[in-house]
Amino acid sequence: MDKNFPNDIELEKRVLAAMMMKDGKVVPAVAEILSADDFYRPEHRIIFKAILDVYNQGNPFNYVHVIEELKRKGIFDKHIIEFGYISALLQQEVTTAYAQGHAETLKEYSTKRRVIELCDAMKEKAGRIDITVDQIMADVEEFLVKSTDEHERSSFDSACDLALAAYERADKLSKSEGLTGVTTGLWDLNKVTNGLQKGELILLAARPSMGKTALALNIAQRAARAKKSVAVFSLEMSKAQIGIRILSATSGVEATKISSGKNISEREQSYLLTAIEDLEQSNLYIDDTSGLSVAAMRMKLRRLKQEHGLDLIVVDYLQLMRGNGENRVQEISEISRGLKSLAKEFDVPVLALSQLSRQVEMRAEKRPQLSDLRDSGSLEQDADIVMFLYREEYYNRDEEENANLAELIIAKNRNGATASVTLFFQKEIMLFCDFEAPTKKETA
Repeated sequence: MDKNFPNDIELEKRVLAAMMMKDGKVVPAVAEILSADDFYRPEHRIIFKAILDVYNQGNPFNYVHVIEELKRKGIFDKHIIEFGYISALLQQEVTTAYAQGHAETLKEYSTKRRVIELCDAMKEKAGRIDITVDQIMADVEEFLVKSTDEHERSSFDSACDLALAAYERADKLSKSEGLTGVTTGLWDLNKVTNGLQKGELILLAARPSMGKTALALNIAQRAARAKKSVAVFSLEMSKAQIGIRILSATSGVEATKISSGKNISEREQSYLLTAIEDLEQSNLYIDDTSGLSVAAMRMKLRRLKQEHGLDLIVVDYLQLMRGNGENRVQEISEISRGLKSLAKEFDVPVLALSQLSRQVEMRAEKRPQLSDLRDSGSLEQDADIVMFLYREEYYNRDEEENANLAELIIAKNRNGATASVTLFFQKEIMLFCDFEAPTKKETA
């Protein structure tokens, strides 16, 4: 061990001694702050684990039981810890009232040691040409988030306090006008969800070519038009492609004309310029970095929030994100939990797009179901709202009555009702709007 690492051996001894005194009354408070790895000396880590093991057995607690636990594990036999060492610990001048404060000090030392180790590791990685700056920064961000989570300990609240908070929120909302969440720009969808709510993970899933990217961008544009700051992570399409779609939906000029630059009339040229002027007033920001991790997203979002604010996050799509896990199911589960944590941390809704499994194509009934969510059951579990985009026209192109119609199936709504919303889809400009006669088409 490096002696230059921040540590206080005597303070570690006092904390362990306090945990073994007075029937272990301070054990829960200390255990909420420290883990075994937070102790500098290896012997102290072993003793700490033994204390917790004895305490968690639920029997009357005594330091003698800790010694017996160490013997049972063969610790004394291995001469790692001698009996005299435990006796010396118990001779410490300790006050259990200060144990929690001492534990917090040890946690600070432990965090500082890990910072030093992280810096050494990042120095080594920075010297390697096969590792990008984004990967290095993502590792740093992941460490910072983990450290923050460890320091932000939760505590119990009484049912009365929670009920009072719920009442006050309901009373405040009853006196407010309009939506309680971020608008989707779609009246029927807003009616069901009351807008996209802060802290919620909203999943928009569909088979390829259904138009889920277009719908997500439409929602992002309309939220931005409502003076919200929106971050869009496009892991599949480039910024240039996204720019064409946004300009097309805003101006009403066909996307094919914009991408080719051909056959644009003077009138359409004026529409494009007007759309650009409108977009200048909106806070809609696009990032097309591929293979992003949740930690890398968090770093980018913190910077955006500081500079422009943040009201809505859109991710297209989560299966293209980078995660950790021994298999694909574990990886997607980690990504899903990470996106939910982003929603809670930034206190904004996260609209995440997802692919559906191919089993949809094997059924006679093509409408998606919750069981069709791809790769992991945690997607359904973590999401507050699950929406499926379905277009009958995609499967039955000869049926004119279904032309340009789309169905948005709200299959899960944790805080509201499930429903099905009919939308009108203008394919030429990739725009979804409320269902109405084609003669009343609107632009985003």
